[in-house]
Amino acid sequence: MQVNSHLKLAGLFFVHTMSRGILLSVLPLQAFAILGDAQLTSTLYFAISVGGILGSLVMPVVIQKIGNYRSFLVGCVAMLFSSALLSFDQIIYFSIGLFAHTFAIAAVEVSLTLYVLAEVPRRDMTHFEPLRILSLVLALTIGPFLGVFMEEKLFHYLPYIICAVFTLLAIIYFRWIGLHRVDVLGTDAKDMNPVNIIRRFIAQPRLRLAYGLILARSSWWTMFIIYMPIYCEQTGLGELTGAAIVSVGTAWTFSVPFWGWVARRYGIRALMQTGFAVTGMLLLVVYSVNDIPWLAASLMVVSALGTTMLDGAGNVLFYRAVRGRERAEMTAVFSTYRDAGQLLTPGIFAILLKIFALPIVFPTAAIWMMIASVYSRYIPKRMK
Repeated sequence: MQVNSHLKLAGLFFVHTMSRGILLSVLPLQAFAILGDAQLTSTLYFAISVGGILGSLVMPVVIQKIGNYRSFLVGCVAMLFSSALLSFDQIIYFSIGLFAHTFAIAAVEVSLTLYVLAEVPRRDMTHFEPLRILSLVLALTIGPFLGVFMEEKLFHYLPYIICAVFTLLAIIYFRWIGLHRVDVLGTDAKDMNPVNIIRRFIAQPRLRLAYGLILARSSWWTMFIIYMPIYCEQTGLGELTGAAIVSVGTAWTFSVPFWGWVARRYGIRALMQTGFAVTGMLLLVVYSVNDIPWLAASLMVVSALGTTMLDGAGNVLFYRAVRGRERAEMTAVFSTYRDAGQLLTPGIFAILLKIFALPIVFPTAAIWMMIASVYSRYIPKRMK
């Protein structure tokens, strides 16, 4: 696959991600405005995250029945449907819309991952993945601020209209680059029971490794985005400082193409071992100086660079591990890592914060990052 084709396929991820990125910050604010309570808002998002996992797991059945192209269209239609329902300030419509929105994200992600596996040769994965991650980051950097600005300063319904517009553009772009003509390898599996699919996934060590490592990375970002602003507010740095730290930390992701080059030059194992270890050690240092807020906050920004190193490998471990005839089922399970991270991280910290003060989140995250660094040694040394 040529560089131009890499860019075109990565561009599809940008266009599609803009459709959800534009609502990323709008939706929790609207949920809180409708429910009027932070705990109820958290409960709603918890339930929707569970729904997102279930939505991912039913996708193999959908793909088997109607094919990958139509499954992509189903995801896009669900996004269009959700954009209409989410614009209403009534809890029943909003809840249904939020579930449809979450399902749409899962459906399109599974479908596009299968197209990546079909179109990008394995030897090119470490070239393509940094471009894909960069496309996602661009959309998720532009979208959230733009969506809130439109909703507050211009027109309440405008972000939902823009979401629908980008969804339609994604369909047009999809056909423009010719993906509707690509044959995606089907599945030989007769047993499409989600429980049995999960069992087959767990039975494969390389898939377990890929899932565990990306879950550790995803959970770190969840911790950073949720708890860093709270830490800044509690220690007197202020909400704006917390938001700035999250923005600066996220901005490191623009260095992903460089880390992709490092992975190709020195191997994915070396990159991931280093990234996890650096992040874990810095988190321990942050905990040791948490009574000096400005220093702790500065070190957290640096630790985000360590996590960004991991993004240089993207989903390559999964791409290399999945078997051809199991792509649909295994991709569906793998795609649950984001929702799983958003469930597990707040769940673990909710228990710990009943006993300890907020800084406990730093050494706890350090522990799972260090464990991930150790398990990274199971990545084949030759993998690049």
